[in-house]
Amino acid sequence: MFSEVTASRLERIILKELSLNYPEIVKDCSLNADNLHKELEHSLAKVCTDLPLLFPRELAGVAKEIFEEGKARARAKIPEIASNLLGALEEFGREPMLAALTPVKTEPFLSSERLNLKGVPSKLVCFESAQIPSILRPGSCPEQGVWASDRIHVAAFVLLLEAENGKEVPFAFVEYVSFGLLRRVAIRSSDRREVLKICREVEKIKAGFMPERKEEKFCKECNFSEHCISEPSLMSKFF
Repeated sequence: MFSEVTASRLERIILKELSLNYPEIVKDCSLNADNLHKELEHSLAKVCTDLPLLFPRELAGVAKEIFEEGKARARAKIPEIASNLLGALEEFGREPMLAALTPVKTEPFLSSERLNLKGVPSKLVCFESAQIPSILRPGSCPEQGVWASDRIHVAAFVLLLEAENGKEVPFAFVEYVSFGLLRRVAIRSSDRREVLKICREVEKIKAGFMPERKEEKFCKECNFSEHCISEPSLMSKFF
């Protein structure tokens, strides 16, 4: 069962698929704002044509009006995406940008028994002679750096990749696809510590121990709020 596909969600899907074409666009396009804009427009048109073939179940029954609105919303982002991509190309150069954007693996499955952790990054790229995890984020983008949740997300992939390859992975990438922005994230010890803490909390829940409830800003909208408890307890008491 899939959630309803709104124009906003369709916009995010289109922009995520468009971002997968950035390497081809950057490789072939001259460093010119008009050319880059045209290539993005052309690529977006191809993405929209392919979308029903890529997501047949998710998009089944989506009204034409919704599809057209989603496409229009995605197209409206192209000037900003083109501007940011061009700025990055001028600042960092074509080859480093290509290395950071081009996947050597797309959506690889990573797992570690030792960490009791599994995950699928958007892609792995080869950057500075190392495999680096990268995630595609369709939502908003902070002015500097990355959102805290994105930092923890990529830190988990760094730990998984290190467990698999046996080599240190000092950083990761977060790509904010609605803006054409690529952010490099240096992974700190505090990020690693937070991932391990979350893993252990999940292990406790699986073992039947419910953690203490913490009042967060999203609690009022949560469908499970009435089942939450204020004190830690054994899950078995509810069955």
